[in-house]
Amino acid sequence: MFLGELAEQLGAAAPRLTPDLIDQGGTCVLDALACAYGGREMPWVAQARAVAGAGGDSTIWASGGRRSGLADAVFANAVGCHSLLHEDTHAESRVHPGTVVIPAALAIGERLGSPMLDVLRAIVIGYEAVAQVAATVLTDDFVARGWRASGVFGPFGAAAATAHLLCLDRTTTAHALAIAASSAAGICQWARDGTTEVFFQNANACRAGLVAALLAREGATGAASAVEGTLGLQQAFGGTRDGAGKPEVRLDRMAVSATFFKAHPSCALTQEAIDAAQRLAERRIDPDAVVEATIHTSGAAARYPGCDNGTSLSTTISRQMSLQFAVAAALTDGALRPARYTGPPDPGLVALAKRISVAVDPVADRAYPRRRDARVTVRLADGRTVSATNRDTVNLSAVRVVEKFHTYAAAVLGDDATAIVRAVRDPGSCPDVAVFLARLR
Repeated sequence: MFLGELAEQLGAAAPRLTPDLIDQGGTCVLDALACAYGGREMPWVAQARAVAGAGGDSTIWASGGRRSGLADAVFANAVGCHSLLHEDTHAESRVHPGTVVIPAALAIGERLGSPMLDVLRAIVIGYEAVAQVAATVLTDDFVARGWRASGVFGPFGAAAATAHLLCLDRTTTAHALAIAASSAAGICQWARDGTTEVFFQNANACRAGLVAALLAREGATGAASAVEGTLGLQQAFGGTRDGAGKPEVRLDRMAVSATFFKAHPSCALTQEAIDAAQRLAERRIDPDAVVEATIHTSGAAARYPGCDNGTSLSTTISRQMSLQFAVAAALTDGALRPARYTGPPDPGLVALAKRISVAVDPVADRAYPRRRDARVTVRLADGRTVSATNRDTVNLSAVRVVEKFHTYAAAVLGDDATAIVRAVRDPGSCPDVAVFLARLR
């Protein structure tokens, strides 16, 4: 069965993870923490903390020292990681793995007193579990049917990371993954209605995956064929019925190495268009002189719920998802800043967004997800047409992720911010993640 094979191969891979993969896992941690600190005052973060129980032994990050029960803290931290839409992304699975894997791994590591090196291994394993399941289930029909990948595949990442730190054997880990399968959920109607449940979907996945591993440790069982069975994920979410073939586990390219870090606090599918617009802004184009503009991008970006939206921009999430709003902001400000999401939308940006359209570029469409490309073409009032494509630097380097972390967290953490980076970059210097997390309090 697929989940049994996945559990076996992930277990065998863990001791052989290379230093580069471990280091990438550390970069993922810093990126997740950056997002949690950057979004610490967003209303959905406050809402998640409000429903968390008092007391407990698990740290709620960026909360001034608050602690809660394990499941509640994991939920609140996952909401924080997702709060700005500035989190990491694995394009092939369409999942934001840092929002579901890292809160679970750090929380279990805190409870067990695990070394940082073990936690980073668990994170790499969790990212891989997400990608492997997504590869067997994700179809062209998946998004069209309304499903959201992070909510559907995220529980597997949290379960795999937790199972690794709990030292569950292959059989028990397979049960954990199977239990997690029953928590797969998440629809995209929020993108049409502009509502905020999107910020809690990944948190639900994170908490469900963690609990699945804890239940398996206590003897709970899950269906071995939860993915490929006649009533499993392939059929339920991918619409794949008889004749799909047995899914395979392939570890030839670890998912954590293919994860990219956003340069801008916006949907992952808007990043390249924003960068192209920034290049135009560097030419000092007057936004008021833009008669019309077109964003040429992949079909994945053009068709994803909420991305092609130049008219309904009254809510935060509608602006965070919109290609048109993102490009309008980049043309106007030379950047996309979180402040553009708070309060009523700027009338000038709204008017500009209405003059921007989205078109599928066949070349970018064929290249996705191997490459993520976009081009922005602008027609100006003086009759000129100017165009720019994105640079290859949209994916932040490890150095720039550290800068992102300091930008969002240094004002709160002070000198502890440098110590946190040091512990992640030199995991051997951190024998107990509980000490690491104490700095977040």
